[in-house]
Amino acid sequence: MSAIRTPHQAERGSISVFAILMVTTVLLMVGLAVDVSGQIHSMQEARSVAREVARAGGQEIEVSSALRGQSVKADPAAAAAAANAYLSAAGVSGSASISGPDTISVAVTTTYDTKFLGVIGIGSLSATGEAEARITQSLGGVEQ
Repeated sequence: MSAIRTPHQAERGSISVFAILMVTTVLLMVGLAVDVSGQIHSMQEARSVAREVARAGGQEIEVSSALRGQSVKADPAAAAAAANAYLSAAGVSGSASISGPDTISVAVTTTYDTKFLGVIGIGSLSATGEAEARITQSLGGVEQ
């Protein structure tokens, strides 16, 4: 004898598969939002560090020509040393270079360790930042 199934009994349990798929999808979307916002925050931090490194390098000028009032330009060796020391103290990797007599360019790279995306094999996301500092000479608040 075969039992007769009602339409309600035939669909029994199908809502659980749908619920599991929806919960999984929502969790992945929340995880993605958290980790992407974390990466954006890390990129802001990298840009901030790059600006600070550029400022630190930009404070190293050739004193002799500046004191004589001739020109204000970067001391390449001292600027690179100051920038690299700041990078090292900040605990990030990057590079600083003197581009022209009055400009220091910095690029910083760091990583953001993911909180949720590690579940699908993405353990970290790269975050980079760049900045430039230009050395200027001013007299009475007016750039010369």
